[in-house]
Amino acid sequence: MNYMNSSVTNIYKTGYYNSSSISESVTNFTYNHISEANIKAIETIKSFGLLDENWGSYNTSKPSQIAIQKAISFVLFLSEYQLDVFFTAPSPDGDILVEVKQNDARVEFEFCEEEIDSVSAWHNDDLQAEAELNDTTQVSYIKWLICSDGNCPPTL
Repeated sequence: MNYMNSSVTNIYKTGYYNSSSISESVTNFTYNHISEANIKAIETIKSFGLLDENWGSYNTSKPSQIAIQKAISFVLFLSEYQLDVFFTAPSPDGDILVEVKQNDARVEFEFCEEEIDSVSAWHNDDLQAEAELNDTTQVSYIKWLICSDGNCPPTL
């Protein structure tokens, strides 16, 4: 069964602005409140910059400052909508994973230095959809997570 609503399944159009580049990763909004969970997530993401090369053995890469900056900017974006980070971790190739979860659904965002950032949606550990991360997919996947019935708050 596919749990994705039409706001996510119809997003594959050309010409969307890709916010994955470092020059566009700075937030362009103000935020009024950051939850304790998101403050902790930001502190954790910042700590990834202290890792050494090969931090996990097996030739793992240290997360780049670019990936760290994009992940932190994303946490600030989540705070604007009162969403909390459920989990964050560095990947072996130097990317940053940020996971947002609600009930049996979760959305994973992966922020990279050189590769295109990505997003994937999961329901009960079954992959529902994945895409390159851009402004449209970012909002669409968040909408799928918090208002899968299509009845989203007007501010989202």
